[in-house]
Amino acid sequence: GRGKKISIYFVALALVVFMTTALAGCGEGKKATGSGDDEALVIGVSGSIGSLDVNQEAGILNYYLGALVNEGLVSINNEGQVIPALAESWKDDHATVWTFKLRKDAKFSDGSAVTADDIVWSIERAMDPEQSPGVAIYFPDYVNKVEKTAEDEITITLEGSHAGFIWAVSNVGGLFVTKEEWAKSVDSIGSPKDLLLGSGPYKVTEFEPASHVTFEKSDTWWGENDATSKIRVDFFSDEDAKLLAFTEGEIDFALNIPVDLGVQWEKVEGAKVEYISDRSYYGITFDVTVAPFNDEHVRKAVSYAIDAQSIIEGSILKGHGEVATAITPPEQFISVLAPDNAREQLSEITHYAFDIEKAKEELGKSTVPNGFETTVYYPSGYPAVGNASLIIADELKNLGITLNVKEIPLDQWLNEVGNGEQGIAWMVYLPTTAEPGEIAAWLLDGTGPGYNPANWTNEQAASLVQDILSAPSLNAELAPTLEANEIAQQQAIYAPVWWGEAAIAYQADISVKDYNSFSLTSQNWPAMFSVSK
Repeated sequence: GRGKKISIYFVALALVVFMTTALAGCGEGKKATGSGDDEALVIGVSGSIGSLDVNQEAGILNYYLGALVNEGLVSINNEGQVIPALAESWKDDHATVWTFKLRKDAKFSDGSAVTADDIVWSIERAMDPEQSPGVAIYFPDYVNKVEKTAEDEITITLEGSHAGFIWAVSNVGGLFVTKEEWAKSVDSIGSPKDLLLGSGPYKVTEFEPASHVTFEKSDTWWGENDATSKIRVDFFSDEDAKLLAFTEGEIDFALNIPVDLGVQWEKVEGAKVEYISDRSYYGITFDVTVAPFNDEHVRKAVSYAIDAQSIIEGSILKGHGEVATAITPPEQFISVLAPDNAREQLSEITHYAFDIEKAKEELGKSTVPNGFETTVYYPSGYPAVGNASLIIADELKNLGITLNVKEIPLDQWLNEVGNGEQGIAWMVYLPTTAEPGEIAAWLLDGTGPGYNPANWTNEQAASLVQDILSAPSLNAELAPTLEANEIAQQQAIYAPVWWGEAAIAYQADISVKDYNSFSLTSQNWPAMFSVSK
């Protein structure tokens, strides 16, 4: 594995995976003021954040906002390709010794120069799981040395090769560079009082965790920035409140709309609604250390009883999703394989398509042939997951299995999944990088309890994950990722249900160019908006 047990490993990464929403007070309902030098583009999002510091709170929304302010050595573009950021160029020696040539014109928004020392300090902070529980996972134990080798050069030496390490030093992975002197002088990075200091295209001017965060264009960014000069992100805990604010023109652009509610948004005069694949994975995780899910026949029985097609085509997703035949979505392979080609290869992986008779047959072979009772918990903020659980529960009744469905707070769910006590749980994974093996490197690490949420032990899968981690190129991650998926599916460690879509909506006077699953972590993502008010 990556050398970190679940206490650090799971909690850190799970925040990235799951925190697209959270419990919070709804937005203040301020009137959207349009665009221009003194006006804001207002974006409405479901949920909120407690800190702007991704090192501490690595939810997907934190990533979207952090990408505006704090840069890494590299970034990504709208196609998911790695591009220069604080490093003008880089080279690697067999993906083991990474040398980054730093740009000389990078400045923090306070006007001071970004130095190699600031970057080294930021990397060291990111590597420390106590200081940076949200991102330390991106800097595993195979990082041997981080050093300034010239005033404009940083060298990072790994123990062995790993092509995917390039994502660790990006701001879609684990690096959000700030000024060392400033960071040591404040009480809490990312708090409403201290905000953030970065070298990116925007700076934070105001942050109220239960309400909104405001950004203004930074005049010190090294890049060209012809995007809107001011952005305000309003937080909503209630979908009806967000829709009302959009209807009344109080927000210009809305993120993470539940796909089943898209039709309601489409009815707003002038509204434009788009649906895109967001590379998300939704599925059931079985904890193989908890009876009766330590029985492979039980796991297969439940897998056969999941009618994924009905969940997708019915009222829950209304067609906005795709039956998952494996854990890793096809679009996750975009850096090495066209999605359709990936989809074809993923379709060949062992999968338990809905079949109640086969489900009954498998349960009959198990230690609990007459059924049992259990509870599946799902996090607040994911109504589609809760409704899907109810459909699964209805089918399981045919097997004599009683599945209780209970909603719990998101933070509680994060802390309890994979804790060795819950036999069945939902997994929702939204990758931030385009590394082919990102999802497999965690979910399929068969090193044993604590290294994956199923607490699964499989030496071959563990070896394949090491092949992913030590791959000399991204192409070399493809085969072990597919093979690890197959091994897990043969044993029904997970029950993939669907690969998801995201819905966005925007007003008639807003144009959005080339929105996709990489857009909101891409370098200077506000540039995709144009406004005519």
